[in-house]
Amino acid sequence: MRTSRWSRAIAVGAGVVLAVSAHTASAAPPPPGPGTADPHGPGRGAETSAPARSGSGWTAEDAEEFWTSRRMESATPPPSPGPPDSATPATGSAAPRALASRAPSATYYKGTKTVGVLYYVDSGLKAHSCTASVVHSPRGNLILTAGHCGPGRKHAFVPRYRTGTPAASQPYGIWAVDRFFKDPRHTATGPGSDLDFGFATVKPDRTGRQLEQVTGANTLARTPGYRVRATVIGYPKARYDAKDQAVMCRAGTTRLPGYRQLRMECGGLHGGTSGGPWLLDFDERTGTGRVVGNIGGVGGGGPSSAVSYAPLYDDEVFKLYDDAVHDVATVVRPPLPYTLGTGETWQRARQLASGDYTGDGRADLLVVWNSGEVTLHTGDGKGGFTGGRRLKAPNGTWKHATTLTGGDFTGTGRAGLLVRWSDGEVTLYRDVSAAGLGRETRLAKAGSVWKHAAQITAGRFTGNARADDVVVRWSDGEVTLHRDVDGGGFPEAKETRLKKPSATWKRTTLLTSGDFTGSGRWDLLVRRPDGRRTLHQDVGTGGLGRATRLPGSDALWKHAAVMTAGAHTAGGRADDLIVRWSDGGVTLYADTTTRLGAERGLVPPKAT
Repeated sequence: MRTSRWSRAIAVGAGVVLAVSAHTASAAPPPPGPGTADPHGPGRGAETSAPARSGSGWTAEDAEEFWTSRRMESATPPPSPGPPDSATPATGSAAPRALASRAPSATYYKGTKTVGVLYYVDSGLKAHSCTASVVHSPRGNLILTAGHCGPGRKHAFVPRYRTGTPAASQPYGIWAVDRFFKDPRHTATGPGSDLDFGFATVKPDRTGRQLEQVTGANTLARTPGYRVRATVIGYPKARYDAKDQAVMCRAGTTRLPGYRQLRMECGGLHGGTSGGPWLLDFDERTGTGRVVGNIGGVGGGGPSSAVSYAPLYDDEVFKLYDDAVHDVATVVRPPLPYTLGTGETWQRARQLASGDYTGDGRADLLVVWNSGEVTLHTGDGKGGFTGGRRLKAPNGTWKHATTLTGGDFTGTGRAGLLVRWSDGEVTLYRDVSAAGLGRETRLAKAGSVWKHAAQITAGRFTGNARADDVVVRWSDGEVTLHRDVDGGGFPEAKETRLKKPSATWKRTTLLTSGDFTGSGRWDLLVRRPDGRRTLHQDVGTGGLGRATRLPGSDALWKHAAVMTAGAHTAGGRADDLIVRWSDGGVTLYADTTTRLGAERGLVPPKAT
């Protein structure tokens, strides 16, 4: 594990592929891959949602009349292809066997007056959708649940629900939901899943009392950290647990890697428990505590009934609380900032290639993932990125891309992509852009000598105006320079041997190129197996140039997995080095010379 400041950073992005939740009442869409088009790209305005008001025709009396005991018992979640353990009716609260030895199980619970069941009607389907809890508010009319739990028609809240009991006879009544408030940026996966919380206002009962006067309330509080010991209460649907009553679990939490979410292992939290509160200092006598989370998050709250997630409560939950308290007409939020993601995702980045693929004068980053997916991340010219686009969906072909490089092979000023495939074929993609990889030209056939090209990197090695010269390290340690590469291939007349086959170069692990010394003739940066970095200055037809060893920890650099360089910061010189580490972290070293430049973290490492 690396020991830089980024090794201690907390990841806040997304990109981890997880299963559909067993807690939500409906199936979440498949999570996006690392190359999904950025939904919050540059130029997008604020995101809004207008909480619908249920209207004067939906009152506590109406809720009592509509939600008969028969309707409440027959309400089932929409069909979901959830994990096997969530689709099997439970006969008890035992956790799956795989977790039984190390994780607690939820136990049946008499219930508490501050936690209950949400019902709604959607497209004619009557559903026990989620769990909700009462939170203190100035008017005493607010409940908390998961963002993915609403809204719906004929929404009603039943505190301390009792199975088989008509709505009018429920111990603390049935309450008509008026308006449902959620963050408009909430999504099932990615950074938006950190916002899976929602509030709803409820109407007074027949006598004019507000909900909190009847039930009391929990206190909304900030999550003190990722490691807490929480009490979780929820109502699994009878489809999953035949007893159709509340369950409780007390367990410790950890962080869900890559997200601002808590993770808990506890069996028995089946479908219907989404929105259930995570409470600290829960008082059995009053039935209240401090609520610091709710079942929700990636995919709706967890991959199975034995593993649950909860969004971390920070400023965003209090902003939404304020909107609900003040009954705003529209919830308005700025777009979430674009993020490259987390170390959990970037451990799967197999190849990197810098280049100005969009033609705006700034270097972008092209990534080939181990699934065969290809993505393009648009550079902002300041060492960051403003958006990501998928150029190729995961596929078998691009899994065979062995080595690649970006360069100006067509003279347009925009970078194309040169790829050597595992069978020895070499292809040139001339017109790479955010729209796709463009036209493909074959430069060498399958089975050619290029099968032995271990690494390639393009640059201005002959001093001309284009980065169209290619340095190749061959599998036997030979190093060659191929000048003026274009759609015509690699003519022998333009090939120069820079190094005879050697054991040292045979063992070279990584190489990339850039104008690190500012001479106009590009340099070659090499990483050896022991972590040593060597800069070969002014590479050209005369040879590899002067070798300078870069200072720094060799032990640290053993963990450098992929390198590329380009003009990612101001100044327009290709001297910004990007490194993907073995722990998934990505670092940019701006303005690198014979010393590494200023370090900037682009992606935090995988959480440990």
